[in-house]
Amino acid sequence: MDASRCWVSHPDEWQPMVRQWAQKDLRVKLREWKQWTGHQVLAVSVGNPDADIRLLITVPHAHEPAGTAACVDVLCQLIMGTHLDGTKADLPIETINQRLFVTFVPDSNPQGRSRSPERVWDGIRYDNETFLKIAFGIAADGSRFGRYPEWRFSEHKPKQVGIIYERIDDDLWVEPNTSRKSTHSRILDDLLASDKYTHYLELHQHETDEAVLLPAWFDDLPESEQVKLGEWAKAILSEWRQRGFKVHEQPYIPYRGQQRQQFFRDFWRGRWERGNWLCVEVRNNRHAKTGDPTPLEHQMKAMLTALSATFKWLLS
Repeated sequence: MDASRCWVSHPDEWQPMVRQWAQKDLRVKLREWKQWTGHQVLAVSVGNPDADIRLLITVPHAHEPAGTAACVDVLCQLIMGTHLDGTKADLPIETINQRLFVTFVPDSNPQGRSRSPERVWDGIRYDNETFLKIAFGIAADGSRFGRYPEWRFSEHKPKQVGIIYERIDDDLWVEPNTSRKSTHSRILDDLLASDKYTHYLELHQHETDEAVLLPAWFDDLPESEQVKLGEWAKAILSEWRQRGFKVHEQPYIPYRGQQRQQFFRDFWRGRWERGNWLCVEVRNNRHAKTGDPTPLEHQMKAMLTALSATFKWLLS
């Protein structure tokens, strides 16, 4: 597989492909939601609709494109039998399609991704501070804009709005995975109600080693569910190590004790009671400690590895 030929991340690159696949293959279920700006969010479901194991995979943040690229390539494998570059698929396609029901939301904020100046953040053109100002925005005083579940332009008047945010009316902007007013939130409500998922995987990127994150409410789960989530997380970490990636040694709860942990609790309260929720973080732009750029190939391979490890664990 040539990772650069398999990388598609902007909506105008991958959405036409997915629509074409859905027209050709009646087994593919395509659902759509419209953002305030008119951009369409797509959810693509494949596999056995009667399967007991039901996995939902989403990519909420517009400055983290590796998840989108990996989701679309995996969809190509499951539907077309090849990677996007035409090389033979390396996933157990028949087994996945027979035993799992999988829904991909490759980009739940195409409005934000459409404003991104880059298809991939490989650390060559931008240092991390410049990159993060594009991601989160530039405040009125020139500093990096803050991170809020919701904020009003009329109140903050930033010099530049970050691509992470979604505009939902004339004045209000929201972060997809912490505001219940986001399109991402609406999609989760619709999909969780209609499809009864048993597992959820959220795909993210950050500027340090590959990591698996536990849900904000992990400490409240029964021990049996904590063990189950730990096994899934360790399966991903193990697969990364085998393929030569440096990883955080253990899965962890992000922002523990901070206000942002409560944002996540509030966002998911009443939505997800079963506990089978994980998040992966793959390197983005430059490594925060070493300053090393992160090649496209690294990002693609790391994200595809997280997905394939998840499929392997679910089928074991």
